[in-house]
Amino acid sequence: MPLPTTPELQNLLDQDLNLKDLFAILAPENNLVLADEMMLSDAEGTILYVSENYERRFGFSKGSIVGRSAFELEAEGVFDPCVTATVIREKRKVTTTQQINHTHMNVLTVGVPLFNSRNELKYEVCFNTVSMEQINAIQQQYRTLQESLQQYSAELQDLRARNTDTNGLFFQGPRMQRVWSLIQNIAGTKANILITGETGVGKSVIAKTIHRLSNRSQGPFIEVNCAVLHENLIESELFGYEKGAFTGASSGGKIGKIELANHGTLFLDEIGELPLHVQSKLLQLIQEKVIERVSGNRRIALDFHLIAATNRNLEEDIQSGRFRSDLFYRLNVVRIHIPPLRERREEICPLAYRFLDRFSREYDKKKLTMSPRFLSFLEGYDWPGNVRQLENLMERMAIIAQHPVLDLDDLPAEFDTTPPPAAPAPAGRSDTRSLSERMEDYEGEIIRDSYRRNRTTVAVARELGISQATAARKIAKYVAGYPERG
Repeated sequence: MPLPTTPELQNLLDQDLNLKDLFAILAPENNLVLADEMMLSDAEGTILYVSENYERRFGFSKGSIVGRSAFELEAEGVFDPCVTATVIREKRKVTTTQQINHTHMNVLTVGVPLFNSRNELKYEVCFNTVSMEQINAIQQQYRTLQESLQQYSAELQDLRARNTDTNGLFFQGPRMQRVWSLIQNIAGTKANILITGETGVGKSVIAKTIHRLSNRSQGPFIEVNCAVLHENLIESELFGYEKGAFTGASSGGKIGKIELANHGTLFLDEIGELPLHVQSKLLQLIQEKVIERVSGNRRIALDFHLIAATNRNLEEDIQSGRFRSDLFYRLNVVRIHIPPLRERREEICPLAYRFLDRFSREYDKKKLTMSPRFLSFLEGYDWPGNVRQLENLMERMAIIAQHPVLDLDDLPAEFDTTPPPAAPAPAGRSDTRSLSERMEDYEGEIIRDSYRRNRTTVAVARELGISQATAARKIAKYVAGYPERG
């Protein structure tokens, strides 16, 4: 079947044309220049033209195969197979690997027949594309790129899981890395999870992260703060109620929080605040995964993933009778403990920058940053309110900042940046120490005070104007327990 041709090319094929006219048509149609690797023959297989690039690449001397028959070249083994001869025999376009034997090269070659308007073969043109070695190299590069893409995709998914919607959590330090590994291991399971940690460490964020990584991520995430539920309404809020359950109840009844979590995740925050009688009903729910609404007699089967959290020591509450031991063991299948911010100081400054950037954009402020002294204070502060307190401070800083660089003077009054005074020498006792001993003691006080506030050798060195190596050496000398372990 003839290949479609433009009217201009068809007109030329119906005439006796010169090569220049033919190339003027072929080149634009095939994105070629005359220097490309191309060979042209007539309908009998006589080679009419070979481009310089073709001759140079395959080691033919200039003009050495022009005028020769493609069929003879095939018979001599110069081309194996000869694409030109194949096209002329079969009168169709051929794409195949052609070996040029004297160079031992395998080249992907396209042969195209050119017909006139009477469907008579006039010419055959061959285009060499790439060698098999090049194809193999490209395929290997493709496989390598595919592997890299898969690796980068996995890393990107991991980073998104770590940072997207993890408001106030970084999984960078060794302790939080262990938390992250545990989250990844358990997110796809049905195991009950107990999250422990001080107020403000991010227990709710951890629960949401587990839900997002689970196979229930498309289902509801129902969060209940047990500490704020009115004691008289806890049961109806959690389990729901039927119509007429109590005075003031909705006439149509109400679905409880637990039922709303069906096919999703139920997160019970501050579970240690639940009264004992509700703990009993919750234990039964965990065992049977069935509820009855208040004043109802219909048993409703549920399927949800239970995550609980507390800032209390439930083991101590069990000893004091505040919390049921059997419920604790049901909840404590997997425990995730979130360390307080003061125990993961390496995350304080990254978190501060993250919060400050977010609130600067939220309140349409210019780009804010923090001075070294400000960062050193943040890193050395103990943060009793943990991440939540740091977040609130950064929001306040973004709102009230008068300068682009935050400094200690910008901190609210409740953040005391004044170092404690040195203890006076006991009255009535003469100091018999030498000058060098006194200076050494004074140096120790300075180092200990700076380390107490800064907590890192880098920050101590920056504050005292010494090298980090000197700071590390003096901290090791004067600070008991340094370097810290665990």
